[in-house]
Amino acid sequence: MNDEDNTKEQLLEELKTLRNRLAELEALEAKHTRLEEELRKRKHELEERLKELDCLYAISRLLGEKDTSLDEIIQRAVDAIPFSLQDPARSCAHIILEDRAFKTRNFVESPWKQAGDIVFHGDRVGVLEVFYLGEKPEGPEGYEGPFLKEEKNLLVAIAELLGRIIEQRQTERALIESEERFRCLVENSPTGIFIVQDGRIVYENPEEKKLSGPLALLFREGNLENIHPDDVQKVKEGYQKLVSGDFESLDMDFRFYPQPKEDSNLDMKWVFCRASLIEYSGKKAILVNKLDVTRAKEMEHLLGIEDKMASLGRVASGIAHEIRNPLSGINIYLTNLEKIFEKGEGLEKVKEILKQIQSASSKIESVIRRVMDFSKPSKPKYVPTDINHIIAEAIDFSSVTLRKGRIILDKTMAENLPPCQADPHLIEQVILNLITNAAEAMKNMGGAKRMEIASSLEGSHIIVKVFDSGPGVPLHLKRRIFDPFFTTKNGSTGIGLSISHRIITDHGGSLSVSTSKWDGAEFKVEIPIARGKSQE
Repeated sequence: MNDEDNTKEQLLEELKTLRNRLAELEALEAKHTRLEEELRKRKHELEERLKELDCLYAISRLLGEKDTSLDEIIQRAVDAIPFSLQDPARSCAHIILEDRAFKTRNFVESPWKQAGDIVFHGDRVGVLEVFYLGEKPEGPEGYEGPFLKEEKNLLVAIAELLGRIIEQRQTERALIESEERFRCLVENSPTGIFIVQDGRIVYENPEEKKLSGPLALLFREGNLENIHPDDVQKVKEGYQKLVSGDFESLDMDFRFYPQPKEDSNLDMKWVFCRASLIEYSGKKAILVNKLDVTRAKEMEHLLGIEDKMASLGRVASGIAHEIRNPLSGINIYLTNLEKIFEKGEGLEKVKEILKQIQSASSKIESVIRRVMDFSKPSKPKYVPTDINHIIAEAIDFSSVTLRKGRIILDKTMAENLPPCQADPHLIEQVILNLITNAAEAMKNMGGAKRMEIASSLEGSHIIVKVFDSGPGVPLHLKRRIFDPFFTTKNGSTGIGLSISHRIITDHGGSLSVSTSKWDGAEFKVEIPIARGKSQE
């Protein structure tokens, strides 16, 4: 092979190499073109998604605009929606929310639309619809008509977001309305209301501003300077319990001076306070409700005086009634005695009249003695006392009365009662009086007459009950029957129950009346087993 042939062969090889290289370059260029197309497509998709995210972000930001109305938020959301679609210029949207409609300026209905339901608390309250103003050509996979699948998902997301916005705004509106109602109640309350936090008043309603004065220092600093001396200890203990957290709520009524004590014209006031531990603005505080009850206390005091005066009137009337008859008799006897002396009659008649005068005088003395016994009763002489034994003796003394009255007596005595510290004679007097009263109440009744006496132990008290089947005590008289000289029976002084009540009270116990199992009266005596400090 000559040199020319070698040269041709080399050229052919180089040409073949160039052709292969060219083919590779062409393939690379085609791949590059495809990559550019794919990159352009991906860029377009990212731009579309970015528009969608921008739309969602813009609508989400509306949640934070507290001063923007719900209608304005919906309208701005409608205006933003088309810019998130493929072709904003040829897109429009509207939202129907209950009976209101919100539209873009270019809104026209067309056959090409997508929709999403707006849901609030599980209920459909509206619909979001978007339209294309002209049909777009069929696109690649992922298109639903002229809409992308992502656009459909975007509409669903926007509808859900709008549902949350509506829910938030309605919740805020309900909260504001609730706060307004609460504020209206507080601001117009006749009770002074204020909140103390970190030693200062952080809120006070108009009524408290009118009532405010030195009393506020009590809840700010525990200052007791203006509290009435008799109430200082009570208020101090209550305040300490509150600030120490032992009680979450505390009620106190006490007296205080609204002006400094140096003021010569001191005007004392009564106030009722309810102080409660609360959380205010994320920190512990004391809520105080303060009511001026001075007028009510004054009325209560006047009613108490009136009640005492009425009782005093009944006592005076009773004394006058008890004394009038024997006193009238004495006057009559003295007149007769004068006539006897004038006629010069014998001493026998004089002695008889003097005996009658002495008898009348004894009745007057007896009335005065009973009144003195009530006003200054003898001090109980406490000894260990078996109540059942006292009851038995009282029943023995009353046996004749019970037999004449044909009264059936039942005894229900608890066994092994502990002895109590009492005056046996005074307690026997009480039980005798209750038995006598029960017998008197059933005196004019027909049919079976029943009485029962029972003893029992309840906690630290011995209980004695006297039941009867009489007419009972009317409800409106249950508080008055223990008043001195109050009676509903003819010929009775009305002082027996008041003395009995006084005796049991002096023993540190109580005497009460209710309705018996036979619809009669049931008197209940409670006597403490041990003597307390009040009986020392």
